[in-house]
Amino acid sequence: ATVALIFVASALYGGNRNDDIHPTRNITNKLLNGTNYVDINGTKHESESFCLTKGSLHQLALDMVNHSSPPGSRSYKKLKHVLDANSDFYIEMGGGNGIFVKNEEMMTRMLRGYGLRKVTHKPSGPQNVTLVETFFTRSTCPLEDVNCQNQSRIFIQTEQYFKAPVLICHESPNCVILEFSEYNLAQAKDHGDIKDLVESFVLLPVMTQNPSRLSAFEPAVPKDLQTRSLDMAFFGLITSRRRALVEASKAYIEAHPDRKVTVQHNNRVIVAANSYKEAKTCLLVHSFRVKSGGEYHRLSEFAPFGCIPVMEHFSDRVGMGVYEKCAGAVFANITNIVGAAADVVSKIDQGLYNSRGSAMIDWWKTGIHWERILPTVFGISMVPN
Repeated sequence: ATVALIFVASALYGGNRNDDIHPTRNITNKLLNGTNYVDINGTKHESESFCLTKGSLHQLALDMVNHSSPPGSRSYKKLKHVLDANSDFYIEMGGGNGIFVKNEEMMTRMLRGYGLRKVTHKPSGPQNVTLVETFFTRSTCPLEDVNCQNQSRIFIQTEQYFKAPVLICHESPNCVILEFSEYNLAQAKDHGDIKDLVESFVLLPVMTQNPSRLSAFEPAVPKDLQTRSLDMAFFGLITSRRRALVEASKAYIEAHPDRKVTVQHNNRVIVAANSYKEAKTCLLVHSFRVKSGGEYHRLSEFAPFGCIPVMEHFSDRVGMGVYEKCAGAVFANITNIVGAAADVVSKIDQGLYNSRGSAMIDWWKTGIHWERILPTVFGISMVPN
């Protein structure tokens, strides 16, 4: 079912908007003023050159791999073992409404870049084909089947939890997990029941769509932020936790009836795309809990439309400075998401973001060169053709 909550409001949301914004993450003014960026190691980078080099989305992907799986580590060796097991792979990520169609294309490009061949005929059982799957795959050789547990397999983590397939994958020498969240990686490292679980995890931006499933709707020339008709847009399942966003949006509107805000659960991509085209800010709130990895799947859908991302704090650490500096992300607590977005809207209306929207779009579109990832990490494939 579709749930739609569409609001209209005027003037900006009152109150002390910055009370709940993380003091080290609200660097909107740095983005606007073009100051230098200092990374986690204390190294200073010039703003423009940083986003093109050390802060590029492609470099972030490589940094993620190196964070979880530096050369010689067990997860590094396990991934290479799985990659070199077969010349062919079969990928099926599952999920409804084509939600992972672009992620599937990205993973295909990455594996082909390593020299592997994609097969289109679904294997009927254990075969000399590496399976690429998720929780949602209807596998003909599932991990739970004892006859399939040594099948070569790449398991792509799409969720925030560790269910049986992840744990079974770890027990197999021929299965490796591609993980999108550094927070999830840390949870695997500290897992109390499964020893050395983290040794089966390799960190990669597998949930970052590049390009996204909405790319066909992205305008050739995005609308200037000041002229957009929506102050804020949010699309996603309205969980009990996200009701706080609904209530805050209502308060925003009730106080100021000439502005527009949309908060929706709607699976029609054209509806989301049309809203993102008109949105000054796009919002993200975690579905179920405050400690959660980033929702990069959703972020990578709306960010290329040029709206400013205003998001609940991610529990990930790797790359957060990059998303702030180069993607324009503003982080806030759930209690102040609308207040933080209102602060950004105020700056947009004052003309302070005039050049930022296009710069952030360009950063996203430069993207991840998936074909180069594995050759850069491992070198040329050793699989015979």
